[in-house]
Amino acid sequence: MSLYCGIAYRRSPCWRARLLSTYISKTRFMFELKEDDDACKKAQRTGAFYLFHNLVPLLQKAEQQQQPYLAPQYSLLELERLLGKFGQDAHKIEDSVLIGCSEQHEAWFALDLGLGSPSPTSAALQKPEVEAELRGSFTELRKALFQLNVKDASLLSTAQALLRWHDAHQFCSRSGQPTKKNVAGSKRVCPSSQIIYYPQMAPVVITLVSDGTRCLLVRQNAFPKGMYSALAGFCDIDPAELERTGGSCVVQS
Repeated sequence: MSLYCGIAYRRSPCWRARLLSTYISKTRFMFELKEDDDACKKAQRTGAFYLFHNLVPLLQKAEQQQQPYLAPQYSLLELERLLGKFGQDAHKIEDSVLIGCSEQHEAWFALDLGLGSPSPTSAALQKPEVEAELRGSFTELRKALFQLNVKDASLLSTAQALLRWHDAHQFCSRSGQPTKKNVAGSKRVCPSSQIIYYPQMAPVVITLVSDGTRCLLVRQNAFPKGMYSALAGFCDIDPAELERTGGSCVVQS
């Protein structure tokens, strides 16, 4: 027994090193795709796409799985066939955004089929037609969040936030001219003013107040029935408070 524990202990650092190496490798791959449009276009050909309609993800009922729903993935070829069937131009795929990758460096993208776009080739597809064709349903993410596995829930949350940001920042705040996103969707650039816009970061604090085996939970009116949350709020930096405390933030719930 002691010999087994000793071997396991010696192997533990190797396991942590492999885990760290995988994380660094994925981070470098994602950085390359965000900075190199040609590399990102190449990754799209072998990658997978998650579909949305007006910021609502497409889900399908799972079969013989622990989670009731799953988020289906589609290849570039399948997506081109879908767009072609509904008379859409394949250029709509240019509206997709990079949201992650696998350990094998398969890139994952998200595409919203319903959001409007300044491009006449990117007209919105009708929701019922797409649902019937793909045998799924566009389901509000808050309602489906706890019925998905951790990977899908995390990816769809990231995708929804990024798609929403792009939809709200299609024009330059200085020149008023349309902005253009890079292939990965990691930034938008104004060709007129040359200003580069990046997705906004909103720091948030989540606190679990406990009393022995009990904890304090709250809910909003917009929450689905039976859904509760820990206390949370966005952080806003107060210069005076920052100087007084040496680096704290004020929470605005």
